[in-house]
Amino acid sequence: VAPAASHILKLSAANLKNLPKNVPIPTYNRSSVRQGIVHLGVGGFHRSHQAVYTARVLTQERDWGICGVGLVPSDKKMQETLESQDHLYTLVTKNSKSTEVEVIGSIVDYLFAGDGMHTQNVIDKLSHDDTKIVSLTVTEKAYMVDDATGNLDESHPLIIHDLENPRNPKTPVGYVVAGLRRRMELGLPSFTVMSCDNLPMNGALTKKAVMQFASKVDTERKVGLADWIAENTAFPSTMVDRITPATTPEDVALLKEMYNIDDAWPVCAEDYTQWVIEDNFPLGRPTWEAFGALLVDNVEPYELMKLRLLNGSHSALAYLSYLAGHRRVHEAMQDDEVFHFIKNYMDVITPTVPEVPGVDLNAYKAILCERFSNPNVSDQVSRLAEDGSKKMQGFIRGATEELLLKGHDTKHVAGAVAGWISYCRAVDLENNEIEVVDPRADELKEAAHLSDVEGSRRFLGKFLSKEIASSDQFSRQVDGYLKQLKDHGASDVIRSLS
Repeated sequence: VAPAASHILKLSAANLKNLPKNVPIPTYNRSSVRQGIVHLGVGGFHRSHQAVYTARVLTQERDWGICGVGLVPSDKKMQETLESQDHLYTLVTKNSKSTEVEVIGSIVDYLFAGDGMHTQNVIDKLSHDDTKIVSLTVTEKAYMVDDATGNLDESHPLIIHDLENPRNPKTPVGYVVAGLRRRMELGLPSFTVMSCDNLPMNGALTKKAVMQFASKVDTERKVGLADWIAENTAFPSTMVDRITPATTPEDVALLKEMYNIDDAWPVCAEDYTQWVIEDNFPLGRPTWEAFGALLVDNVEPYELMKLRLLNGSHSALAYLSYLAGHRRVHEAMQDDEVFHFIKNYMDVITPTVPEVPGVDLNAYKAILCERFSNPNVSDQVSRLAEDGSKKMQGFIRGATEELLLKGHDTKHVAGAVAGWISYCRAVDLENNEIEVVDPRADELKEAAHLSDVEGSRRFLGKFLSKEIASSDQFSRQVDGYLKQLKDHGASDVIRSLS
């Protein structure tokens, strides 16, 4: 029975003590917390992952509160929501059998700069003496890196703007460099830059983009900015993992009906969580390892395992499953043929994953299949299909090149790539419209339609790599699956790969 409306409490600091006793709340004095972390890009994943680990640390250490930052216009909603709730939010953790609810208080402030009006407030925060770590979850495309070269994309309009206006930036890289420049000018030590996005060796990639940007800003080395960053700034790599679907109206209603909590934007996630961090923080860091994070010297084996087996499998599942009519991930996994296709895909990719300390890869893959099948944390297939031009580069390109080099079987990868190409035509196999959400959507659509006429090789060369496109074996496999999709449908392709 739903509670009476008068008993439903708006989530706020004042109402914490009146929440149901089975809902854990922050036990520390949030007003005494120093803001040691500035986080760019506060979305669902940050709030289900890094902010949760950090909330645990705040029960013991008070120097690591988070100041969130929104850099794009759509972040205005997050600012308004968090401000209306004293920056509190509810984490709803779901496994296949139960649901747990907890109020998270580690975000203690939030700055919105997506309207271009409050840039200096963010730079002031980045250059504040309390700021020790600047972390990012801004999605792969926001690093403005050219996939073909791995270099900063200096032709991107926002990068052009930031290079011309380095003290009034719009991009994450521009803000990081502006903050570091201000700290150098003030004689403050550098903060540590920690990317938590799904990018191969995200620390090294972030460092390269930041260094190239700084070098362009200071072309004559008069300021010495690039040299100062090279000498003083750490860019630890991380591997992050927790399936966090977009919040739905049903999630908001559940909190009201079952817990009397009115939270305008809760976050829902699975109970599995993993965080592996390269231990390189010159100004110190929270003791995240006391609450389940793994601090290591080398993140790469863990990162390749996760990007290639989890993220790559998500992309392999997304396009073919969508074309076969599935809209939720757990429903796709209930289809035995999809389940076995994904299991086979993982097995084919496994030779490209290095030995990972303390991890049994067979057990890891079995757990992935369980997680994908969790009906309580079911992601939208269309969300997994977003930004394919970035994801296929990061999750599938390197593994495919290695498989081809070693002469291994690639047909499951070719089937997944054929699904992507077909999806990029922006219509499904019955000619119903598909919204292709991707920064290169128009290019993808044009190249996908050309593939109908001339084969896939040009598409492969443009959006994966020349090495992959030059493989007769792989391009023939992709062309074969494209024809099979057209003649017999996505379910037939999945069946043939299961």
